[in-house]
Amino acid sequence: MRALSSVVLVTLLISTASAQANETIVIPSYAQLAIDKASIGFEPDLATAEKTVESYDQAVARLKDEPDSDRFNGTITDLKYGKKNYQEINGMPMFSFLGGPAYTPEQGLLVAVGGLYSFKTNREQEQLQRSSVSMFVIGNYVDSEVGYGLRARHSLFWNNNDIQFQGTLNAGTQSEHYWGVGYDNAEDFEFGDITQYKATVTNYEGTLTFRIHDNWFAGPALRVNYFNPTTVPDSALLDDNFEQFKDKPFTWGVGAALQYDSRDVAVNAWRGSFFKTEALTYSEALGSQADYQKLDVEYRYYYSVQEGRVIALLSQYQQAFGDVPYYDMPELGGANSMRGYYQGQYRDRVTAEVTAEYRHTFRRHGGGLSAHGMTLWSGVGAIGNSAEDLSGHAILSYGVGYRYELQPRMNIRLDLGMGKHGSAFYFNFTEAF
Repeated sequence: MRALSSVVLVTLLISTASAQANETIVIPSYAQLAIDKASIGFEPDLATAEKTVESYDQAVARLKDEPDSDRFNGTITDLKYGKKNYQEINGMPMFSFLGGPAYTPEQGLLVAVGGLYSFKTNREQEQLQRSSVSMFVIGNYVDSEVGYGLRARHSLFWNNNDIQFQGTLNAGTQSEHYWGVGYDNAEDFEFGDITQYKATVTNYEGTLTFRIHDNWFAGPALRVNYFNPTTVPDSALLDDNFEQFKDKPFTWGVGAALQYDSRDVAVNAWRGSFFKTEALTYSEALGSQADYQKLDVEYRYYYSVQEGRVIALLSQYQQAFGDVPYYDMPELGGANSMRGYYQGQYRDRVTAEVTAEYRHTFRRHGGGLSAHGMTLWSGVGAIGNSAEDLSGHAILSYGVGYRYELQPRMNIRLDLGMGKHGSAFYFNFTEAF
């Protein structure tokens, strides 16, 4: 049975012709439950909004309990989309649990258990973006080693997006690989026993920004690194930088960020642009075990060809100055940069990357956007000891991905990336950029 395109009357007078006889199945009275966003209004009373959310669940449960419930699959699907639309428009909190096996080249075969929680810090502010916190606990087996870890990310918004706090946390004990510093080492060493070691790692990156004018933001940035190798790989035996910092695992830096942000939704933009210049200093006078500075310049652009079809562009330049340790050097590879390369295989004082991605969301039977989508991308990156050294040190990345919208504009991301050394599979929350 086809649901009404904008409103399901879950009085539900669902009439079907029985194969045996003409009968009318009457599902007892619920409120009218809107499906399309255009049919949903904001409910200022939180208790009433919560009861409406319950009504969607009750309607779905009742339909599933009906004999031959397969007849109502379309209506059930519409109700689920309608509930998500209602929660989004009314700023309702949402929690999604996720767990199961996965694989990344850095962590090998892993089991991850965690969840995504999103909410509005003030549900009455229509333009305020949804804040989100995601966290995974990970157990993995890679290179004959068992590891564990914690991965977390937060994107928090207050006061009509005037205050924004973005951050990521990675911690755990993992088997790692180290090729050394520079393009030649990344090319010469083969992935395997010669590059393998184990390390205890804790990294946190946080940026708090305040709107200063129009779409311009500025604020402080904090970076904390703890990287302690418990075994030394053969590839590091002649590496001066590794030897210098293998017993100096802790650095932390403070700095400032200047941003321009006109994106419609920060975690999954369909239109707008984002520009960031971030400068950080790490000082032994402040307790860091190394003195150095880092510069990060980034530009992102999003163009919506039509609803559900987006072209996204990333360009990024990073440079480190001073006595920078190997574990905090700019690098390419991993889930968010040059997908298809092992994160950290290509590291040096300077990195640059340009990636273009096409993002396509499929449509449902009624014409609205579904929760399913796919992506195609291609990128080129380079590393060097200086900006002049980037020439001739380029690598190419390309791939395809699947997207599932777990919560409004917040996707589960499955990517297959390919590069000159092979391919890599990634599983993550949120887009790569």
